[in-house]
Amino acid sequence: MGYRSEVTFVFYTRHQDQVPFAALKLWFDENYPHKEAVTEWEAKVETGGYNDEPEDWIMVTYQDVKWYQGYSHVEAVDRAMQSFIDTFEADDKDNVAYESIRLGEETEDIEERRSGYSDYRLGVKREVYFD
Repeated sequence: MGYRSEVTFVFYTRHQDQVPFAALKLWFDENYPHKEAVTEWEAKVETGGYNDEPEDWIMVTYQDVKWYQGYSHVEAVDRAMQSFIDTFEADDKDNVAYESIRLGEETEDIEERRSGYSDYRLGVKREVYFD
């Protein structure tokens, strides 16, 4: 069984006139580890637009996964994140951003990462419910 997490990554353009969504999508297709590479990891991948705008984001969500350093897929994602930083942030521009959140089983176990120019689109909302 082990400790499980929900992990979400979102990559988005901030100024499509500077870096079009097609450039972000190309980077994603060439650098992000897809399901075929590691079959035991199921990822939900979505694209969309912010506030009824044209497509400008790619979101990857993993449910109920063991997200530990040393796991091959986690390391592949970390390499992809470094590639994102090298590709889009090397010249200190604010045209493209990423955000990620790992939400663990424990209430206080929340890990957030963001690029320097993120818009804080990704967040955590916990609810109390009675079933």
